[in-house]
Amino acid sequence: MTTNCFLLNLIVLLSPWSCISFLAAESASATTTTNGNGVNDDNNSPYKIIFDGGSTGSRLHIFDYSTTSDINFNIDNNYASNKPEKKKKTIKCVRRGSSRADIPLSAFGRLPSELINSDNNDNNNTPVPLNPTEVAAHLLPLFEFAANIIPSQYYESTGVYYQATAGMRLLEESEQDAVYDALYQGLIDDQSFVFRGMQRKDISTLSGEMEAYYGALSANYILGLIDTELRVLPPNEEGEENQQHHQTVGALDMGGSSTQIVYIAANNKDKIDIATTDSPTICPITPPPPQQQPSSSQPQQNEFNDGVIENTCQLSDEHFFSTSYLSYGVDQFRERLWGTLVEEYILSVGEKRNNNNPNNDDDDDDDTCDAKVIANPCANKGFEVEYNGYTLLGTGNTKECIRQTKRLIPHPEIPYDDDDDDDDTEWVVGGIEHPKIRGKFLAMSLYFFSLDSLRVFSQPDEEAHVALNQSWPNPSIDELYKALDGLCSRDWHGDMALQEGVHAFTRAEVLPHRCLETVYMVTLLKDGFGFHPSSRDITFTFLVDGDEVEWTLGMALAMNADERGSTNINSNFYKHEEEEQRGDDSNNPNEIMNNTIEDETEDQFHPQGGSMLSQMFGVTLPPTHCC
Repeated sequence: MTTNCFLLNLIVLLSPWSCISFLAAESASATTTTNGNGVNDDNNSPYKIIFDGGSTGSRLHIFDYSTTSDINFNIDNNYASNKPEKKKKTIKCVRRGSSRADIPLSAFGRLPSELINSDNNDNNNTPVPLNPTEVAAHLLPLFEFAANIIPSQYYESTGVYYQATAGMRLLEESEQDAVYDALYQGLIDDQSFVFRGMQRKDISTLSGEMEAYYGALSANYILGLIDTELRVLPPNEEGEENQQHHQTVGALDMGGSSTQIVYIAANNKDKIDIATTDSPTICPITPPPPQQQPSSSQPQQNEFNDGVIENTCQLSDEHFFSTSYLSYGVDQFRERLWGTLVEEYILSVGEKRNNNNPNNDDDDDDDTCDAKVIANPCANKGFEVEYNGYTLLGTGNTKECIRQTKRLIPHPEIPYDDDDDDDDTEWVVGGIEHPKIRGKFLAMSLYFFSLDSLRVFSQPDEEAHVALNQSWPNPSIDELYKALDGLCSRDWHGDMALQEGVHAFTRAEVLPHRCLETVYMVTLLKDGFGFHPSSRDITFTFLVDGDEVEWTLGMALAMNADERGSTNINSNFYKHEEEEQRGDDSNNPNEIMNNTIEDETEDQFHPQGGSMLSQMFGVTLPPTHCC
């Protein structure tokens, strides 16, 4: 029996296109079992509904693990000879548009500073209770759409999981719970809501670490490196080169409020084996136990003997280094930069006034009067934006933008040592240490959308522009750096504003911020995470053969494996973000919800993606197609 995973991205706006892809993998058992990790006890339904509750809206996904036995194929060409016939796992991805419910659930909560202000102004010190009907209303159309997909006999037994991410992590835990209580009550009280098996415990805030881990599972699954039970699949035996590249990959994710990184740490030697300094592998090929050692004349057996997986190792969150940086998403970082520019301007004006008027005499004719126009090096020349009563005027100064960005990514200055592959220096971003980067990565979400715009908008620097396009989607960090000035130096009124609609993944309201976003991401990758300037270990991707790389697929895989008793979901599954991860911006009610651009799902993909992924990871993928 094999397992089919049908991913249906359900959203309010519909479009007539869909993507279908097929990947070969090992079969998963059709037997289901109960578990104690927040999964509904009744597993009669093969469907799961998982919400990605982001900082700009909610996206609904339906996953279907239904058992089939009608698709067979012989995998003799993929493994050693004399292997049994195997089944083929089919992944069918049906996407119904490129949008979602646009109201973020976090909009119904209040930030810590808002609660404090409310307490000071309210004689009863009691927050106004939320209206459950209002909180739930924006999600009902998505559930109605889901009801048209899932057969009615499965309504009650279909698990519904709303997992909120960075936007809700900025709220106090009590405020999060108040929003979740209202959402659950509003859904249950609505007569049109048919998924009555939904449980309150399945509405929660997903920890950043688990979001990153699920993103890694999704990347490895779509690339055909693991199966639906998280078992690492054996490499092809057609050549040493292919085996070397058939390794698990790490993941990089960037949103509006937070960013995540997850990878197999090279110094985690008690859990993994490092085949090379660049390709960590979780499943070392080992000989049988001593009592079963074959004679020297017999070939040694291993876990992947004759294409039959024996003692197969599985991925778990313990294999990975995983962390999330709250307030390090692009919108939160932009707010932090703007706030810094304003703060430093106010200080400089104050010093200037004091120097001109040491006696603090009132002087209405003081020619140092604050004009409230501040130079913004991280915006195209001439672009203006109002912020906290000041006008930020773009200068397009790439070097100064890089300098300002480095200041806001707290990290030590660590030199690169090209000759020391065994260097275990701990890198630090925002006070969090992480091991040295090794292995291949998929970079998703805004990493792809923003840096793909750099590929398009860097034309003024022809040499850098050509080099970046030739190496895309896995350019070196240095190639990305060299292309930054081609984008940031463009004049807004004379040139850049005319680029609206040129890049498929850049909406009009996002275009003015692409300079800062790209500078920030490239600086974070190099100076924060420690990717070597010549490294080509990152593939920036949105789709792999029509399948979107996003964390909810990884969560569905982890839940599926857990239900089958294959693995246990870590206790951090429903962990709230640590208080110290909230960042300074959590105290500013005006710096969170406005102008957030986190989820920019579009229906196009760079045509080189499929072949480049095949070359990079050594796996066979059909040509990437646009739906």
